[in-house]
Amino acid sequence: MKTLSRPESSAALGALLVVSAATAFSTAGVIVRHIDLPAWDVSFARSILLIVTISPLLLFQRHRVVNDIRRAGPALLLSALFLAGSAVAFIVALSNAPVANVLIVCGATPFITALLARLFLHEPLHRHTIVAMTVALVGLALSVASSLQAGAAFGMAMAGIVVLCMSGNYVVVRHRRDVGMQPALALAGVISAAIALPFAHPGNVTMAHLPWLLALGPGQMAVGLLLYIAALKHIPAGRAALLGLLELVLGPIWVWIFDGERPGAWTLVGGIVVIGAAAANVWLDSRLASGKNRT
Repeated sequence: MKTLSRPESSAALGALLVVSAATAFSTAGVIVRHIDLPAWDVSFARSILLIVTISPLLLFQRHRVVNDIRRAGPALLLSALFLAGSAVAFIVALSNAPVANVLIVCGATPFITALLARLFLHEPLHRHTIVAMTVALVGLALSVASSLQAGAAFGMAMAGIVVLCMSGNYVVVRHRRDVGMQPALALAGVISAAIALPFAHPGNVTMAHLPWLLALGPGQMAVGLLLYIAALKHIPAGRAALLGLLELVLGPIWVWIFDGERPGAWTLVGGIVVIGAAAANVWLDSRLASGKNRT
């Protein structure tokens, strides 16, 4: 019976963690649709709940946390800024554009991540990945075009900010995979709460909103980010982001099933193109890796 070598086992664990993170992230759209609050109120409440839930974990691991802060202070701050930017922009994007369209635009994340990882971390960027990026951009163009026709330009612009922030964070976390980045989650909550507070009205939040807000902040956001941070210790940033495209498949499905928000035809076409390009790239990466192992 064939057993996995340590590198293969580590890569398999990383892939499983990313798939789990993507599943958690994919529930954001359907959860936000059930919170009858303005985007800034949702963003502020989500940030506060993230701080409240992540703090006990940091206190429990306080000795390691202090050591991580000392060793990677600037990286933790940069990661927190990227996370805060993506968290706020994502909620605003979902409030100004259909869920499916926002998620399709976020499909550019793996390719931007791969470019940044190549530029700053010198991770390989193969020819077939460049081709996949080009094909995926066509798919994204189809989705964005349909959104602009529907008057969702602002939502699409905010989704673009999400892409840049998430890609930057993946590269930072991958670069400092020798330390725990969990403190960045709490700091991101503080920063995003500070950004949202001037525009939010916390008094609007009621007990009826609390279950959905708990599912959104401590649930899908904290769990998803912790899983992703763990995954980046095992696999390259570009590959992790590519596998994370499962979110694009699941997100619109949840909203379609539970809220009846059917994606437009061009959005579906664009999504198929993006996901197909990413899947082909992952398959070619695996063939390249297995070919090297045989030699």
